[in-house]
Amino acid sequence: MVRIVGDSRLDKKYHLQYLKPLIERLFAVKVHSKFFKNKNVMLIEACGIKLVEFLEKKGFPPGNKIKNKLRIPFWIRNNENYLKACLRGLYDTDGSVYKLTNQNSHQICFTNYNFQLMNDVRNSLLNLGINCSKISQKDLYITKKSELRKFLKLIGFSNNRHLKKVKMWKLDSPVV
Repeated sequence: MVRIVGDSRLDKKYHLQYLKPLIERLFAVKVHSKFFKNKNVMLIEACGIKLVEFLEKKGFPPGNKIKNKLRIPFWIRNNENYLKACLRGLYDTDGSVYKLTNQNSHQICFTNYNFQLMNDVRNSLLNLGINCSKISQKDLYITKKSELRKFLKLIGFSNNRHLKKVKMWKLDSPVV
């Protein structure tokens, strides 16, 4: 089983209108969604032995991504197009975008408790020419305007929640 958990208030549209059809199309499996009463949690899940075997062969071990110290597989890190798509997916689900309080600047943050994955994300950004902060406990930041623009041009978002904020900031113009 593959399970993706999100915030039912913020991620419902992204999960149901983007992730669910994407998984169904790519893996020819039925994806089910679940909501929990009195909690802001939702999940989508897909079941199938072939799905799990495929993911394992591609370098994604079963189980908890944090406990298993999941990394970006080598075959993804060595293909720029795959890497950009992988980073987009990671930032869509574990990223946030916001305006810094009382400042005219913005930030894109990636949050995860898996240090190996954080390190892979940071090294991948640097290899793509996007400067970012050092890893601060569980967070990685992109703050400089030119770097935010590079991120948006090279990686971007598929999550509409992030896209709406970025458009309000008028940062989505390409780097000159």
